[in-house]
Amino acid sequence: MSIRPIPATGGTSKTGRRVAARPEASGVPVRRGSRHSTVPFDWEAPQTWAPALFGAQAAHVTYFPDLASPGAVDKLESLCETAKNLGVEHLVLLPGRGEHHARLGEEVVRNAGVDFTIARAAWVAQDVSEG
Repeated sequence: MSIRPIPATGGTSKTGRRVAARPEASGVPVRRGSRHSTVPFDWEAPQTWAPALFGAQAAHVTYFPDLASPGAVDKLESLCETAKNLGVEHLVLLPGRGEHHARLGEEVVRNAGVDFTIARAAWVAQDVSEG
């Protein structure tokens, strides 16, 4: 049985590339989502969401630039609906920590009708370890 790829939105970003590297190191394929990926993913282009999520059992979701951006929570809700309709069984959300819109985004994922993990980061070390 082959292992289905895990889509990772923002999979080429500072945080996303680290998130994607972990399963890849264990032999799990990751579909790194970005506007310029082989299978593109763009929060501003909903037509890219289904192809990026197609065939996945689980997906890692980050919103760029931030869930506090106008319309972000609504887009996240639409993405969750798309994921559920495609048979994605588990969503992992990396929201901000404690901010109002981050909490709204968490609620969207909790109510999406699929299993979920909320990965709240208190602090991201690469902010001081790079550059």
